[in-house]
Amino acid sequence: MLRTGFIIVGAYLGAALFAPPPFHTLPFQGKPGQGSDLARRVTSAPDGLVKMTYAARDGICGDGKSFIADASTAGRGYDVWFSEGNFSTTSSMSNFESRCTRGPVRLLLVVRDHRVVDVQPFVGPSSASTERAGTEFGTVSVNDVSRYLLDLAAAGREDVARTAILAASIADSVRIAGRLADIARNKSLGSSVRESALKWVGRVGAREGDRDAMRVARTIAEDRQDQVDVRERAIRVIGEYDGDFAYLRTLYPRLDDATLRERVVRVIGENGSKADLDWVRTVALDRNERTSVRERAVRVLGEGSDSRSLRELYDKLDDPSLRERVIRTLADIGDAESRQWLQQIVERSTESTSLRERAIRSLAEQGDDAYLRSVYPKLNDEGLRERVIRSVAESGGSETTAWLKGIVRDSKESSGLRERAVRSLAESGVPTADLVAIYDSVTDRDVRDRLVNILAERGDRAALDKLRSIATADPDEDLRRRATRKLAEK
Repeated sequence: MLRTGFIIVGAYLGAALFAPPPFHTLPFQGKPGQGSDLARRVTSAPDGLVKMTYAARDGICGDGKSFIADASTAGRGYDVWFSEGNFSTTSSMSNFESRCTRGPVRLLLVVRDHRVVDVQPFVGPSSASTERAGTEFGTVSVNDVSRYLLDLAAAGREDVARTAILAASIADSVRIAGRLADIARNKSLGSSVRESALKWVGRVGAREGDRDAMRVARTIAEDRQDQVDVRERAIRVIGEYDGDFAYLRTLYPRLDDATLRERVVRVIGENGSKADLDWVRTVALDRNERTSVRERAVRVLGEGSDSRSLRELYDKLDDPSLRERVIRTLADIGDAESRQWLQQIVERSTESTSLRERAIRSLAEQGDDAYLRSVYPKLNDEGLRERVIRSVAESGGSETTAWLKGIVRDSKESSGLRERAVRSLAESGVPTADLVAIYDSVTDRDVRDRLVNILAERGDRAALDKLRSIATADPDEDLRRRATRKLAEK
């Protein structure tokens, strides 16, 4: 569903009245109805609030202060706009019904220097918000006010356009889809204003049965000369309100921009039918398609497919970055089959090191440390072993600490891995006494050298005492010198 809403209440209205005018606020300059009596009255009003009332469409209700609800679209869920600017769709009005009152629209306009700088509709009973002092116009014609509001939307800032269109859409017995389509296709307007009109033309066009107005989304989506963000919004509207996913599949190869292709993939994938997901899978496997689009297809499949389909897709992908995306997506799914498959990737010697490392990290993020500790001695690649050490160490715990100490003390391990293990122990916060005990129990010079640095970084009494002991009594002259330098620095 659309994500829009209104944003002005109480203190915000006051701030709008006294703040300096923003440089991008435009004067009212609508085309249809520009010289209407309502427009002249508003632009002639003194600075402050202009208030008017008009009939609300059947099914519109509100509490007069914090939300407006549309109960006429129950087949699509109930739409609720909140005063904080949020929007939601709910299958039930139970949370709002007792407070949702049918009544007129109470419209507040903030006027400054003969310009409308903010628009706020309320529905239902009067409240402190609607009773604020201002110029009162009384009840006005729904035709006049809806025409004026859409003129205002076409001439104002994005936040003005958004709330002005909302206010026009809840007016009783008016047809505005055609005018919204005009705003949406007007390339002289800002993209945010056009996007607001597009979001609403789908909703209103469906309600009014105006198929001609709804076709504007297709016209914009196909126009290579139009702005990408507006075309992307048009694709979203087609998926949400037109529902012609077959058309979107035919549109896809004609799109010249990767962002637009990604949006088509997302919209079609969200429909979730088998035919749609099969099509998304062909995009993921298309070697002639851009990697970013194919990666989006993999992510969409992860949201709409079972893990088995993704596992089968993995071996058919030719690009390592796409394979990595499958690994990450399956890790997010996190079911038993996915974890087992990730373990197989870790142990697959024919797989690239980078992908096996990604699988190790994913398993660690899932908390599968026991498996990683058990597979560690089976790995014949030092880079993979280091990745296991680093990944398991991040989880902490007594079992991990004991395992890391075992690696440090294992003379059969490489110096690099033993050094990595001791660094991980230090980073995990083991007591300095444990580090001192490790120094005394190992003979590997690289490990001892690393421990000297770590003890110097610790700088507590036990660390400094050990450094003094090394500086004066260690049989290795280089270590004695290093410990002396570290003490001097302290």
